[in-house]
Amino acid sequence: MDLGNPFPRPVPNCYTPITWPKGNVIQLPLTITAEEKQESAINILLRRRTRRQFSDISLDSLGALLWISCHTRELGSDHLGFPLSRRPCPSGGAIHPIHLLVLLPQEECWYRYDPNQHVLHETPSKLDATIVKSSMQNIVTAPSATLFILAAEPGMTAAKYEASASLVWRDAGVMLGVLAIAAEALDLSFCPLGVTGEPWVSQLLEQPGLSGVGGAFVGTTPSS
Repeated sequence: MDLGNPFPRPVPNCYTPITWPKGNVIQLPLTITAEEKQESAINILLRRRTRRQFSDISLDSLGALLWISCHTRELGSDHLGFPLSRRPCPSGGAIHPIHLLVLLPQEECWYRYDPNQHVLHETPSKLDATIVKSSMQNIVTAPSATLFILAAEPGMTAAKYEASASLVWRDAGVMLGVLAIAAEALDLSFCPLGVTGEPWVSQLLEQPGLSGVGGAFVGTTPSS
């Protein structure tokens, strides 16, 4: 499929982003050891492997993983209808159109990571989370793993760029790569899944505009 070559619109569009329903909030701690902060990125990259054995992840480890890879460090202009942002994970145009959905193994509801507040927001939905979990278990048997689903909001990137679709897909690949490296640094098991997350992501909310662009399992490495 020819996705074309993205280029900035002469006059950007103003896009109204999705309004997320809100439920309970899980505050994520931030605990990163001095050794983890000092370890060489070269060493982490050389030892990184996809690991498919998982134990339950603690909130401390989950919070550290999401902080290292996805948290908002600085907000910028909102001329596109939403604020641009700087985060550890790069994004075309600083737009960050991908929302990280989190399915905890002990929970039967959807959560969305809020990179501005560093919390998990429960996302009420008619879509049964257990159906998605069960389907992912057919790919990798990992009942104790936490499931990440990448949900893109392509209209955000399209507000600035013509032929923007490939930018969204590249953002998804970069996010999975950064999560994988951060997980290795924290001695966590991480396994990208060869799925987009469809048709579920587009059915998650009553509002249109979301599309699945990837998924992954994460958890504590059993030998740790």
